[in-house]
Amino acid sequence: MKSTPPVQYAMRIMRWISTVIGVLLLTIYFGWAFESRKMLQLAPEHRIRFEQEFRAADEDETDWAGYLAIEERLAAETAEKIVDRDRPDSLVDRYSTGALSNPHRYPANWNRSYQITVPSPRGVAVLLHGLSDSPYSMLATAQTLAGAGYNVVVPRMPGHGFAVGALLQARWEDWTAAVRIAMRQAASLPGADQSLLIAGYSNGGLLAIDYALACDVPGDVPCPDGIVLMSPAIAVSTAAMVTNLHPALSWLPYFEQFKWLSILPEIDPFKFTSFPKRAAWEIYRVSRRTHKQLANPVEVARLPPILTFQSVVDNTVTARAIVTLLYDRLPANNSKLVVYDINRNSTALHLMKTQPLDVMEYFASTAPHDFAVTVLRNRDRSTNELDAYTLTAGGTGATVETTSLKWPPGVYSLSHIAIPFRPDDIVYGDGALIERKGEDLKLGALAPRGEAGVLMLTSDYFLRARHNPFYAYQARTLTKWVDTLQAQK
Repeated sequence: MKSTPPVQYAMRIMRWISTVIGVLLLTIYFGWAFESRKMLQLAPEHRIRFEQEFRAADEDETDWAGYLAIEERLAAETAEKIVDRDRPDSLVDRYSTGALSNPHRYPANWNRSYQITVPSPRGVAVLLHGLSDSPYSMLATAQTLAGAGYNVVVPRMPGHGFAVGALLQARWEDWTAAVRIAMRQAASLPGADQSLLIAGYSNGGLLAIDYALACDVPGDVPCPDGIVLMSPAIAVSTAAMVTNLHPALSWLPYFEQFKWLSILPEIDPFKFTSFPKRAAWEIYRVSRRTHKQLANPVEVARLPPILTFQSVVDNTVTARAIVTLLYDRLPANNSKLVVYDINRNSTALHLMKTQPLDVMEYFASTAPHDFAVTVLRNRDRSTNELDAYTLTAGGTGATVETTSLKWPPGVYSLSHIAIPFRPDDIVYGDGALIERKGEDLKLGALAPRGEAGVLMLTSDYFLRARHNPFYAYQARTLTKWVDTLQAQK
């Protein structure tokens, strides 16, 4: 039966629209690829391919000692493939021996896995760092938990610590396998029978939740008694879904920069500055798997109590998802959420694209909840002083605790990357309490001024908050929560 002319006309219109959309998408795609060629040229640290890195397939033959041995081989491989004499003459090149950002200038090279042991431990904690970070980002939390009587295990995630090119090779299965190795190591240490915690920052937070949801499969991995999260990547930007479209062109040498979201000088001793698209795709894959598990009430009911620290503004992860995808689904099990509000006395408030709503008003309007929430916010809009507003689990009215905390001058908010670091951090701190001989690269206090468009790094890189001025409060809250957790066990 022949189609009627109106149907044929409609089909021609649809084909025309499909052609236009296809041409438009291809134009955008090729434009994106050509735009990537404007980035910096790739250096050896971007092109490196490690032969010794851990893979998920190696899990059955790798214990903690074997994992540390892998890192020894990676260090040798890095020295062989990234040669000092070929480096640019730069005081901020992390691979140059005399540079201020060389990791070996510091008391320890925290790009590697490490442990902290204490006498007469009352528990063990495994701490997981974030994407493009290193075990250094967990150092302050590790020291806090060690001070609370915990042995601490801090693994380096595969693809991290040595050279950023390794992130092109790393897969999420490698990360989850490394977490299991660290948890088995933790279970073997004194104190594990009393309390076993898993903590994670950013992507490490997502991996901690992923582990806790699947810790009985296989059966030789221990389940944690509690979870601690800092800026957890429960949900990442939807843009991560399209980051893995580059392979159609990036295999060509002409478009090799298309593999990268950013190519920048590696000036940070304990964090990669550049970022490959593959890494964003891998964290998206983990999040999809975790979201499916969190949608199952039976799976969620198995989660232990969770303590989370989160800034209300976060340009890396979706902060709201911590509530909607995780906390709103938790059982009443002593979980707690701590939120750092913006500085509502800052003049920068009037320059924000969108001012965040009052967080405590939101939680109060939707109370009661099965979890407790504390919001650190201005006492009122005329002062930088802060109070802690707390809504207990099952409660409908907030209590107010007066604190001695206040916003530092010129700071209008925390950030995704600031949460785990103390103000006196030797790399990301404010520089005021750092007393070391010689000149150091204090990234947390570095705010160069001059003409626009001159530096290879934008002002956002330097002005983003890198440390948490309220870390002492965070440490006390963590210690108190751990005490409560053990008391209820």
